[in-house]
Amino acid sequence: WLQRSPAINADEGATKGQQRLEFIRGDRSLEGSETTGYTTAKPFRERVSRQGDIINSDIWYVGAPASNYALKGYLDFTDARKSRTAMIYVGGNDGMLHGFSAKDGKELLAYVPRGVVAGLKSLSDKDYQHRYYVDGSPMTGDIRDNETWKTLLVGTLGAGGKGYFLLNVTNPSTFS
Repeated sequence: WLQRSPAINADEGATKGQQRLEFIRGDRSLEGSETTGYTTAKPFRERVSRQGDIINSDIWYVGAPASNYALKGYLDFTDARKSRTAMIYVGGNDGMLHGFSAKDGKELLAYVPRGVVAGLKSLSDKDYQHRYYVDGSPMTGDIRDNETWKTLLVGTLGAGGKGYFLLNVTNPSTFS
């Protein structure tokens, strides 16, 4: 996502790219402000919150599987997952699908779909104008893939663009 101009050397471009990545991850140390100004030491826009706005995405809850489908292997799947971490998933206009523990609200998952990566650079711009990124509502379902049952999450970019993504959220503690 990092565009280089002739005036920026490779080291400076790589540094700025890493700094933007840290900004998107929530680092606030390089945020300037309208009152104190923006400098080379504080070049990025000031945010009200690390969490991007949620406009059109509905919140989706996923707990232990609760159905009693009479399908091969499903009872074993539900028994094995009866104590899995309950999660709340939601799309954010910070470019990420977020997954929070329903127990304590701690973020356990943040996924950036490929379709929004090119636009993430503008999130740090001091003149940022709101954009939609991951604005669609996620949903989940259990499926059998050969002999293995899984819980899959489908999400869309919604107003953020044309695109969807599919994530295996069977076990949130091992998501990578």
